[in-house]
Amino acid sequence: MGFVDVFQRGRSSVLLGSRQFTLTIAGFGIEAKPRLPATIAHLVDGMLVFGPYDVAAARARGELKNVLIRPGTPPHGLLARHALSENSIVTYSSAQRGSTQLVLGTGMRDYDPVLESVTVADHPAQWRIVTDDHEIVWPATMVLRVDGNLANRTGPYELALDGSPDRLISFHGPLIGDRIPRPEQLLSPGQSWGESGSFTGTVKNVRWFTVGHTLGDAATLQRYYLVPIDRDAIYLLRAVATPDTAAAMFGAADFVARSLRPRF
Repeated sequence: MGFVDVFQRGRSSVLLGSRQFTLTIAGFGIEAKPRLPATIAHLVDGMLVFGPYDVAAARARGELKNVLIRPGTPPHGLLARHALSENSIVTYSSAQRGSTQLVLGTGMRDYDPVLESVTVADHPAQWRIVTDDHEIVWPATMVLRVDGNLANRTGPYELALDGSPDRLISFHGPLIGDRIPRPEQLLSPGQSWGESGSFTGTVKNVRWFTVGHTLGDAATLQRYYLVPIDRDAIYLLRAVATPDTAAAMFGAADFVARSLRPRF
């Protein structure tokens, strides 16, 4: 069978109840809601760069707009707009030195083309991705790509290692009851079993297993995670890597799966 075959019936048959997808980035004393679709890079120093879903197309149209969020101490009060002159870089920050602030791209006068809203909120010093039904802790160097389409078989969002187009973590669910795939259903022809195990999640133990596939000289590894979010429901996470990126990719995926927490 294999991963694609499991979802041939369409996502509407496997979702737990009706949904309207939402996504917010929370951390360092703020909440930022990006305009979708969007791509957001989480840099190794903790900074976030919000931009268009298709960077190349936006650049070709001359419409490339970015907002950088520089993390700091939680701000007190409103984030006020600051600009030294009409042509200078615009920032948003509180009066508190060293607090979290926004820096707009060149030529931008406000963040509205990139962000729906930014508000001060009580969030710890880590970045989290918060959706309508779950949240995860977001590891650095993983680029978030989100189109928000629940009918997409790769899920409404994904995380890419260093922005790679094919070293990805994708999210599928919630899945309930007999809609939860058995491990053997996810094994495609030509794939072989690898390592397997489990670790403690936020609700119950997370089970994982790795499969491998070789086509010519190209080797691909996949790791699946069955993450419980309720007594009878899970999220299925799928991480794809090559042998040389497996340690970083699966390390990040382990971290994400361990942190996944339901919000219903």
